[in-house]
Amino acid sequence: MTQVLISAELTHVNIGNQDFSITTESYKVYDAKGTVMRMYSEERNNDLLFILNLTLRDSTGACSAKSIEEGSYEINATHITLYSSWVRRGKAYDAPTGARIQVFEVQPDHSVKRISSKLYIETDRENYNEASGMQYLFRKPTSKKEQAKLDLYISGVERKYKGTFVFGKEAQVLRREVEKALTKKLKSRWN
Repeated sequence: MTQVLISAELTHVNIGNQDFSITTESYKVYDAKGTVMRMYSEERNNDLLFILNLTLRDSTGACSAKSIEEGSYEINATHITLYSSWVRRGKAYDAPTGARIQVFEVQPDHSVKRISSKLYIETDRENYNEASGMQYLFRKPTSKKEQAKLDLYISGVERKYKGTFVFGKEAQVLRREVEKALTKKLKSRWN
């Protein structure tokens, strides 16, 4: 028997002189529990049209092997910025770790257009999957075959997580920005 517990909150926001609804839904299913934000445009006939979603918190797995995803969002004039972070705890070797920032612009027709999405994600622990091209994030490819494996890894991550992979200093800045946004979210809850 599967138990699914869900609770939800609804908030109305105005972005670019357009009305939107944001729901925050909590869930608990199997060994996962968390909270998801969903954004809808409010249509003239009072219907809600789904626009986008963001995992605000997800914790999956046992205490000794946990995968955690956290998110935060900011609304500024006509833009919505989504911040996501993935971490693994304990023996969750095949869980992702990394960060992503997506920026959307509200369009006159109540839709949103993604104007940027940058990410840096390691899909599993270093040296956990020797066949993966991820290993070449940590050591430079020395052959065309190794470079092809890295390219395949990057394109797969970009497709799955919907963004452009960044490296080096740009990846460090990305992670700091996401960490700063998540810290700001925590501080706002304390006040």
